[in-house]
Amino acid sequence: MPLHETITTTHDASVEDRTFVLSKIYQQVLERQPYDSERKQLWDLERDFKKGKLGIRHFLKSLVVRPVYLEHFYENSSNLKFIENACKHFLGRTPHGDEEIHNWDNILLRHGVGALVSDMVDSEEYRKCFGYFTVPYWREQALYQSATEYLENERLAHEHPGQRGWGIPNHYQQKLHLNSDSEGQGAPTEETPPEELQPSPTVVVGTMTETEAEKIMECIQEISKILFENRIPEQRISRKRIENGIRQQVLEFMTPEDAVLLGD
Repeated sequence: MPLHETITTTHDASVEDRTFVLSKIYQQVLERQPYDSERKQLWDLERDFKKGKLGIRHFLKSLVVRPVYLEHFYENSSNLKFIENACKHFLGRTPHGDEEIHNWDNILLRHGVGALVSDMVDSEEYRKCFGYFTVPYWREQALYQSATEYLENERLAHEHPGQRGWGIPNHYQQKLHLNSDSEGQGAPTEETPPEELQPSPTVVVGTMTETEAEKIMECIQEISKILFENRIPEQRISRKRIENGIRQQVLEFMTPEDAVLLGD
């Protein structure tokens, strides 16, 4: 789980204080403490941070390109899910819609993981929220644009790494109506009182209509088109293969009766 409290340090913090802050950085970014074997690849970063040679922002930029982060959150993940997790780890929130995801996807595809995280950590939003001495943490929003935005935030805040797979981020799961848990339902928004909010749609045995199945397929095709058009040039992968991969992820959330509607 990410950090939910404010942890700060100072220029003249002691080694003991910096060691404590370091554990909180790992809680936020790795969502756990490193294993002993992983600390061997981090010893130089930890040494410089404890001595005050590295600040929090520079430590984050260095940590994200080390195998301990890449192997867990990037190498076995879709780019869109990686972006969602990176936003959670470094900005303490869920992405704000398709446009923001698309912009970050362009940075990731063209410049890599380091550039994406630098864009987040060097942003005006990061400086206003965390400055130079505060560990990023999950930020509860005062107002939400919609019940959907609230649900996306709640699910991501309480989601363990890999809990809902490494393919489709919560934002698109909401669009596809694939979230079947009731966690976080019923939160108030600025426009709607809590008693009037309805639970998000769930997959129920044998109740999906052909129209709903067509909507899901349209979303799958739209996502696969975006991924194919923005793939790394060296990647020799067809759009059909991307589409089939996403479809297989979607089918895991559906009953056999409803899955038939998506075709072979």
